[in-house]
Amino acid sequence: MAYAHDLPYGPNAEQIRAQASRVIRGKMPMQVRRELMDAVKQGYLGRLKKNGLAPEIFFHPDHKNGAIERQRRELEYSANLIKGVCVSQEEKIDNMLAKQAAE
Repeated sequence: MAYAHDLPYGPNAEQIRAQASRVIRGKMPMQVRRELMDAVKQGYLGRLKKNGLAPEIFFHPDHKNGAIERQRRELEYSANLIKGVCVSQEEKIDNMLAKQAAE
């Protein structure tokens, strides 16, 4: 069993390598980000940058295609949520206008 002081890049980088990828949707502590970025610089992890609604993803270097696919799915999910809110508002307005026209 490996202990935290035996790991080359710390427990966060090891956990990402074990899980193949990790989606980062918000902020993370600076110490964790520094640890992960050091692992990326050394080639121990890979990273897909945040791009618009697409989240940042850290991944095991052997699983880059899976990370790209996951980032695409996360982007589609976010876009569908926004689309759902916008459509709902349009439907509410249409319903209100239809009620007013019927009166």
